[in-house]
Amino acid sequence: MSPWKWTPERTQGIWRHGPAWMKPLVAAVPWLTVLLLLLMLHMVGGTLVTNRGALFDLPDSSGFDDGESASLVALVMPMPHETLVFFDDARYTIGDETSAAAFVSHLEDRVSKSERKKLLVLADRRVATGELMKIAAMARRSGVGSVFFAEKRAGKVDE
Repeated sequence: MSPWKWTPERTQGIWRHGPAWMKPLVAAVPWLTVLLLLLMLHMVGGTLVTNRGALFDLPDSSGFDDGESASLVALVMPMPHETLVFFDDARYTIGDETSAAAFVSHLEDRVSKSERKKLLVLADRRVATGELMKIAAMARRSGVGSVFFAEKRAGKVDE
């Protein structure tokens, strides 16, 4: 108590203004704002994370610990009616003769410029063995000395 017998008035903050039925709504506004912000971030984040791509699954193998390094790499993906080979940012179809011939000529050009004549083939496990043999034969025709097929490491975890 002060010597003048005056006490400061207690303010009621946000409760002082507005009708009685609106006071609980005013108290809930910060929580509703947080919930709306989280909802908007979830909606925007879902669209930003979604990206298109191809599922690529190398086959498992055992017994091979160390691999050879190769300067030429080809990626082989199976599609419903064709097998695609990606080499040097170009796409080739194995079943199409003109596309396969273009792949062989491009590979010949790269092999002639490379000092190590080794091709690493990253083939999905769903690729037929016959298609892999065709790719190996094309590589041999274009001057590749060794053709290696990739494997999935035992310590790696699928994502």
